[in-house]
Amino acid sequence: MKGRMLILTCLFCLPLLLVAQVDSDEHIRQQIEFIKHDTLPVKITRLPRAVNSTYSEYNGILFPDSTFYFSSFRSESEADHEGIFDAYWSGYIYSCQLKRRGYTRAFPLPSTINSTKYYNCNFTFNEKRTVLYFTRCVRTTDAHLQCDLWKSEQHNGRWEKAKRLNRRINLPGTSTTQPNLVEYGDYSLLFFSSDRPKGFGGFDIWYTLYQDDHYSDPINLGSNINTPGNEITPFYDKNSETLYFSSDHHPGIGGYDIFYSNGSFNQWTEPDNMGVPFNSEYNDYYFSQNRHNTHGYFSSNRPTRFMSEEDTCCSDIYHYNWDGYRKVEEPVAEDTITTVEKIRNILPLTLYFHNDEPDPRSWETTTRANYRNTLASYIAMRTTYEEEYSKGLKGQEKEMAKERIRDFFADSIEQGYARLELFTTYLQQELEAGKDVRITISGYASPLHKAEYNLRLSARRIASLKNYLCEYKNGLFLPYMNGEKANRLEIHENPKGQATASKLVSDNINDKRNSVYSIAASLERRIQITEYHSN
Repeated sequence: MKGRMLILTCLFCLPLLLVAQVDSDEHIRQQIEFIKHDTLPVKITRLPRAVNSTYSEYNGILFPDSTFYFSSFRSESEADHEGIFDAYWSGYIYSCQLKRRGYTRAFPLPSTINSTKYYNCNFTFNEKRTVLYFTRCVRTTDAHLQCDLWKSEQHNGRWEKAKRLNRRINLPGTSTTQPNLVEYGDYSLLFFSSDRPKGFGGFDIWYTLYQDDHYSDPINLGSNINTPGNEITPFYDKNSETLYFSSDHHPGIGGYDIFYSNGSFNQWTEPDNMGVPFNSEYNDYYFSQNRHNTHGYFSSNRPTRFMSEEDTCCSDIYHYNWDGYRKVEEPVAEDTITTVEKIRNILPLTLYFHNDEPDPRSWETTTRANYRNTLASYIAMRTTYEEEYSKGLKGQEKEMAKERIRDFFADSIEQGYARLELFTTYLQQELEAGKDVRITISGYASPLHKAEYNLRLSARRIASLKNYLCEYKNGLFLPYMNGEKANRLEIHENPKGQATASKLVSDNINDKRNSVYSIAASLERRIQITEYHSN
C-alpha cells in the first residue's frame, strides 16, 4: 500500500491522446509532491488507549456535553487488507466521556443498537441526539460484507429497537453504509456511501431527502465528487457548505485521502486534497469537525512509533487542532443531558452470576454476600469456563469456543460491573441533589434447579446487589435507605426465578457443559436494574 499513487485520468476524446495525457500526469505528479511537502499548521494527536485498542477504531464524534462516540472493529482475519470493505470485522458503537483528565472508559451502546447478529458501525445522530442512523453488516456467502442503514429513536431515555430503512435506500444486492445526517428546518439530508448501480465506479456518495417521514429516491452527488474508484465517509458542514470525504481515486498521496468540496445537493466544486498531516501514504478517512470548526477527528491506519511500517492492519482515531486557535478539545458548552437521562441510557443494567451463587444450596431469600465479591470469584473461574465449554472439541473449533467465553467475560460480565460503577456515581449525584429515587431490580435464574428454589435464588441475587449499595463508599447510600436523610432511596425487588428462561437452555445437571458453562445458561443467571424513577 505504501507509496501507492492513485491518479485520476479522464479521457474525453481521442485527439488529446499522448501529449495531453503526459501533461496531465506531470501536473498531477507535481501537485502530489507539493501536497506531500506543504505541511499544514495543524496539530494531530493519536487518542489514548481508553479509545484506541489493538484493533480498529473509526468515526469519532464529540458532542457539546463531552460525550464522545466512536465505532470499534475487531478483525477476524490476520491478513493486512488494503481496503476497508475486504476484511471481516465484528463491530460495536461505543461512547465515553471527555474529562479534563482525558477520555473515560468506553461502553458499548445498548443491545437495541449493538445487535450480536450484525457488525454495527458508522453512525450519525440528529442534533438533539434522539435519532440514530447507523450501519449493520452481515457476511455473505461470497465472503463479502452486505451493509444496510438502520434507524433507532430514543423515547424516555431509551433507544428503541432499530429498524432497517426501506428498500429505496437499502437497495437489495448492494451495500449502503456510512450515513451522515444534516438537518434543515422541515427537512433533512442523509448522505451515505453505496455501491448501488448507476454510479460512477465502486462506492459513490449519495444523498436522500427526508421529509414528512418519507425518503426520496437517492441522488448521486455527481462526477465532481464520485469517480471510477471509491468515495466514502461523507461529512457535511452546512454552515460552510463544505463536504468532506475520502477517495482512493482523486489525486492523493496514497491509499484513501481526505478531500473537501464546496456546494450542495449535486452541485459541487472540484475537490481539494486536505493535505499533510491529515493525509498520509496510508488510509485516511472518517473526517469530522466539532463546534467552531477549529478541531475534530479523523481515522488512519498509518503506523505509529509502536508499529512497523508493514503493520497497518488497523486504524486509530486522531484528534486535530488548528494552530493559532485556542485549544478547544475540552468542550465549552454546558452539559445538556440530565443525570436521569444518563442513567436511563445505561438501563437495563445487567449483572451476572456463576451457577447457584450466592450461597449455594441455600433456601434463604437473603444473603450477606456483596455482589462485588461474588463477581470476583466468578471472573476467577474464566479459565474453568473455557476448558469446560470447549471440552470434546478439537482444533479451531475448540479455540473458537474458548474465544467466545473470553468475549463473554470481557463484554458482558466485566462491562456489567463497569456500568454498575457508573450507575452508582450518577445515583450519588441524584441523591445529593435532594431527589427521592426508586429503582427496580429484577432477578433471574437458569432452569437447572426447581422453580421454587430458583425463585429464592433470584431473590438472593437481588439481595447481594442491595448489600453492594449498602456498603458502597463505607455506607454512603445507607442514610437514604434507612430514613436518616429527608430524601429516600427505595429499592423494589422483583425476583422472577426461571420464569423467563429460554426453553433451549439445558436443565440436565449431568450435562454441565450446556447447563452450567454455556453462554446460553450464563445469560440466564443475572439480575437487572430495569427501572429508575426520581422526582
